[in-house]
Amino acid sequence: MSTVPTSRSRPDTTARTPVPASPALPAAAPPPGQFKALAKGMTKELVRDPMALFFSVVFPVLLAGLFVAIMQLTWAGGPYKIAVVGSGTQAAQLRDALGDGSKVAAVDSPRDAREGVDAVIAPSADGDSLRVVTDPESPSVVSAVRDALPQTGWEGRNLDAVGTDGSPPFEPMPFVLPGVLVFALMSLALSATAGTLVSLRANGTLRLLRTTPARPQAILTSLLPARGALGLALLAVAGAIATVLGLLTPLSGLTMLLTTVLGMWLLMSVGFLLGGTLRSPELTNAISGLLTPLLLMGSGVLFPLELMPDGLADVLSWNPVALLGDALRHDVTGGVTRHAQWLDWLLIAATAALLTVVAVRAFRWDTEKKS
Repeated sequence: MSTVPTSRSRPDTTARTPVPASPALPAAAPPPGQFKALAKGMTKELVRDPMALFFSVVFPVLLAGLFVAIMQLTWAGGPYKIAVVGSGTQAAQLRDALGDGSKVAAVDSPRDAREGVDAVIAPSADGDSLRVVTDPESPSVVSAVRDALPQTGWEGRNLDAVGTDGSPPFEPMPFVLPGVLVFALMSLALSATAGTLVSLRANGTLRLLRTTPARPQAILTSLLPARGALGLALLAVAGAIATVLGLLTPLSGLTMLLTTVLGMWLLMSVGFLLGGTLRSPELTNAISGLLTPLLLMGSGVLFPLELMPDGLADVLSWNPVALLGDALRHDVTGGVTRHAQWLDWLLIAATAALLTVVAVRAFRWDTEKKS
């Protein structure tokens, strides 16, 4: 009688069958175009934040309009009393060009100018420029003369203006435009960058992105394209206004672009430092709201440092934001500056590099307190 083999008596062929070894899976490579996708997402995040856009774009423009209106109302205007060194023909042309009842007289030398004149104009020996010595209480005469030049025989001449006390005459628009641009870039760095970074850390978005194949450097730098584009748009608006007002030449427009790029590097490093270390959006907004007016008031960006005591003004003129405003005023006609532009650029770049290193080392990917 045949017997049926039980399961115990069956040969275990499965155990003897060799199983090929699974090849090791390659490490996950970053997907192509990851930076582009991240930058697109961060741009949407910025566009969806109306408060950041308001304080970065709208508020600085409104503030600029307010400052211009105040300065125009309080700034001395014509008619003027002007002495012109040279022929009576040029004096007559200038008087006709001013057209506001100003009295323009020709004199043989600056010494012959009468007391109480608002300005003495003397052409240079080569005739390429005009030296304008103004009464410190009538600085607006410089703008009036500059606007009248196209209607006189001095068209194309440069103005070398100085007050009778040796100080450069104050002009509101060359002062306000760079200041407003600095304010807008500062708002972009603090409100639209530091605040956004803290929010992304607090809600866990950055921590979640770190679990993806995206590189950490790509995650952080993806915030820059939208903000860089917005900063350049602000520069374009300021540059267009300055060009229309005759305060900007093509060459100075290029140097203003370089100054703006350095300024954005400086201010963005501050934004990343605050955004990468602070733990709550509320605290970030409070610090940004306090830091902005302090920097603006203490750097001569919106109010001239000359209004402060000389010793204090000299010290404050070396802070990085003051250097940025000073560098931008080199680029506009009539801007009053304190330092050489190359020195402004050097110190801004050095400060920005130092702050960048500190921001990278101090950055935290979330807001949880380390135990």
